[in-house]
Amino acid sequence: MEKFELLNNNYMDMVMNYLNKKYIENTFIINFIEKYGLNNKMFCKKSGDYYGYFVDERLMGVFCFTNMGSFICHYDDDTILNKIVLLKAFKKYKPKYMFGVKKIITPIWKRLEKVFKWYEYDECDYMILSKENFEDFSTDRKIINAKNYDFSKSIDFLIEVEKAFNRKPKTVNELKNSVYEKDGEEEYLYLLDEGKIVSQAVVTTTTSKINQIEGVYTLPDYRGNGYAKAIVAKLCKNIIEKNKKPALIVSKSNAAAKKAYKDLGFEYYDDYIMSEIDVV
Repeated sequence: MEKFELLNNNYMDMVMNYLNKKYIENTFIINFIEKYGLNNKMFCKKSGDYYGYFVDERLMGVFCFTNMGSFICHYDDDTILNKIVLLKAFKKYKPKYMFGVKKIITPIWKRLEKVFKWYEYDECDYMILSKENFEDFSTDRKIINAKNYDFSKSIDFLIEVEKAFNRKPKTVNELKNSVYEKDGEEEYLYLLDEGKIVSQAVVTTTTSKINQIEGVYTLPDYRGNGYAKAIVAKLCKNIIEKNKKPALIVSKSNAAAKKAYKDLGFEYYDDYIMSEIDVV
């Protein structure tokens, strides 16, 4: 017997046991659930609706549609991809973003591409760093917590970051929240050159086992100085001190970044897809 049903916190133990079997590739979804639970907190962008695919009462897949328009999932039985209920869910929620390891995302593309009016994607490497492989790297430039820098002097840099990542424009308050609204082990670091912000790196995705480094960026005129490598190394040290593994996602086309991360000891884990979609 098969069923596809909305989950709630009563399923927490079952869902976490299922996802933790592949805890590295499920970092995003575990992060959301550990922080916000399975019940949808409508006021929270990173919360959402979670569906479980069951075969003979055994959980075989978890599918999440977040309030910020993202879709993430994990499944063991691809039979669900042929089910009309999944197609209906996509049409109901109309996610704008879909991401995950390639072996999970590609079959979904093939089954559901008819409901995509438009899409673009980036093929990436998911990389993991073990404590034993870490090769530290430092700079004489100052690295600080972003919360300790005068926000009014950081606005131009933050706007540049948003443009570089092709994100939709944010208000000043939204930019401020992105810096100051950090929970628990989330971190936002700046690297300063003569007092000016020239590089950043962020940890916003955290689980009980992994802290994921994101948003690594250096202003074009300051590249080639090892600034991004140094600020990522600083985050790695902080993460390892918490007895966790650092992880990150890097575009396959970004050879310079991949080399820097490998120099720090990061190793390739799996192919990863980051995509933006428009559902009919």
